[in-house]
Amino acid sequence: MDSTWSIFPLVMLSILENISPVFLVILLGFISRRMGFLPDIFIISANRLVYFIAIPLLVYSEISKGTFSESFDLWQIGGTFLAVVSVGTAAYLMARILKLVPGRTATFVQTSFHGNLGYVGLAIVFYTLGPEGRGAASVLAGFLILFQNVMSIGMFTFVASGEQKVDLQVVGKFLGNPIILATLLGLFSSAAGIRIPHFLERSFDIVGDMALPLALLIIGGSLKTATGKRIQLVAFSTSFKLLLLPLTGFFIFRTMGVDPIQAETAVILLASPSATVTYVMASEMGGEPELAATAVTISTIISIVTYMVWIGVMGG
Repeated sequence: MDSTWSIFPLVMLSILENISPVFLVILLGFISRRMGFLPDIFIISANRLVYFIAIPLLVYSEISKGTFSESFDLWQIGGTFLAVVSVGTAAYLMARILKLVPGRTATFVQTSFHGNLGYVGLAIVFYTLGPEGRGAASVLAGFLILFQNVMSIGMFTFVASGEQKVDLQVVGKFLGNPIILATLLGLFSSAAGIRIPHFLERSFDIVGDMALPLALLIIGGSLKTATGKRIQLVAFSTSFKLLLLPLTGFFIFRTMGVDPIQAETAVILLASPSATVTYVMASEMGGEPELAATAVTISTIISIVTYMVWIGVMGG
């Protein structure tokens, strides 16, 4: 016991060394925005570059290089979906207990399970697990992004608007996610044994290498100043997102006997802070954008600590 406790600070320091560069780059983005180095026009343009080109190329490249059997784990994906549904349901019940109005309910629930996988989750996996977790993370992130969007659209359609029909244009907009399309194309290439020419592969790697650093700068530059009016709700949603969701996944993966690396990859993605797209959805689908913006900011800051905990737990 004594030796365990004497090693514990060293383990935490090692984890902090692995994840701190991610959050230091986010901090750099935040400071740069305040100093005027990242104006709105740059944030908007760079975000489109990352969203539509850089991260999809990164995801496609990582998946297509591996074999389908190595990248796809049905138990991992199924367990992750189950964790998201369980926590999303718990958040909805909490919203009913708190008697929140429909738009606020949909936003609260969405920020409780919809994680920032493309910009933060993948970065943490790539920089902590290295090549061993990259392929699995890319595949799972694609499926999980699709699943999160489906749940979020359903929440806003049936809760926020009170309608019983789905707007196909809105569905197409959010499900036509370039990361999802890159995942499907990468899976097809991997399963079919298709290999792109070497010069294209090198080009994809160069663009992919810039994806995550640029994405982290954008996250930092996009953070909003939190307001006190919504802190109680954000405290609940952040607890669901950063603590309950990865904890639920942890127990599900242990019960299912999921491979340790696959389980650690999934928990890291589940522990990602609330996604910036929650603000977009809340704005366009009758939610409460201010609540979403505050949740994104607070959860991103607190995830520095919670990531240390979850990586320590899974690594241990």
